[in-house]
Amino acid sequence: MTPEQLKEEDFLATVKLISGEEIVARVCYLPEEDKVLLENPLQVEIAKTRKGDLEISGFSFKEWVSATFDQMFIVSRNHIITMSEIESPMIDFYEKTIKRLENGKSLTGKGNKLPRSSGYLGSINQTKKGLEDIFKKS
Repeated sequence: MTPEQLKEEDFLATVKLISGEEIVARVCYLPEEDKVLLENPLQVEIAKTRKGDLEISGFSFKEWVSATFDQMFIVSRNHIITMSEIESPMIDFYEKTIKRLENGKSLTGKGNKLPRSSGYLGSINQTKKGLEDIFKKS
């Protein structure tokens, strides 16, 4: 993409950096600084699993910079090898991952509660009663 195309509007792209990292982010070119603004960048990680003799390869996303609540980062254009606009299935996967990460980073915890039954193996009272019964029998 030329700088003129980038100036027109932001778009979702996969970006390959000279460090070897591959990032998916909303990209906007900053012509006055010759830099690129990356919004909500996620690093692409190769994921492999084996099922018998069959090896299945894919990818997953993880936070590019984990120790921050910032969502925007500026990268010098000379640190970018290439970038390519992403298509619909990848856009959906990216947006779902962003929502999942945002819910996990919420400090208030509102709106992202797990269902009451999620992760529970039983109630505290049932577990307590079961342990007391085992203790009484011993």
